[in-house]
Parts: sequence; structure tokens; C-alpha cells
Amino acid sequence: MCSPTIIRSLCSQCDYIIPMKYVLTEIDDRIRVTISSDDKEIGLLYFEKAKKGFTNKPLSMGSWACVDAKIEDDSIFNEEFTPKQMVGECQEMIRRAGY
Repeated sequence: MCSPTIIRSLCSQCDYIIPMKYVLTEIDDRIRVTISSDDKEIGLLYFEKAKKGFTNKPLSMGSWACVDAKIEDDSIFNEEFTPKQMVGECQEMIRRAGY
């Protein structure tokens, strides 16, 4: 587990910035990313290392792919912060953490 990372996202229903905390946890051959805001869990994303059988592009061998996600509060998404960007931020944090 690495230290939490704080990301700020503009709320889609209002004009204030939502601080979000991402926490990485290694579970067997997966990495779980817990996303929370104000001590309330917003979502969980699970990543696995890409294997030969993965055919989605542009994944390369050794990269981490999101294989499961559960988002409790989708109001965090807007034009500036999309689910695709959230997955990208998680992949970047996993890479920086040395996985």
C-alpha cells in the first residue's frame, strides 16, 4: 500500500472542487484503488497486469488494465473529469508506485 494521493475534481452539479483521495492496495495479483472524498467511499477500481490474452489496444505487456469498477457517486464526473480520466490517473499512480 502506498500513501494516499489527493486529486481535485470540479463537481458536475456545482462550482466547487471536490478533493478525492486515492489509496492503492495490492491484493494477490491485483491492485485495488479505493477512491474517497470527505471520508466517504466514492468507488473501487480493480486493476490486473495485462497478459498475452488481453487484446484491447493500446495496452502493452506489463501495463495495468482496469478489470472491474464500482462507483457509488457518479456526480464527481463532468466534462473536465471523466471515468476514462479517472482510470488513467489510477494507472499513472500504479506506475509511479513501481508496480
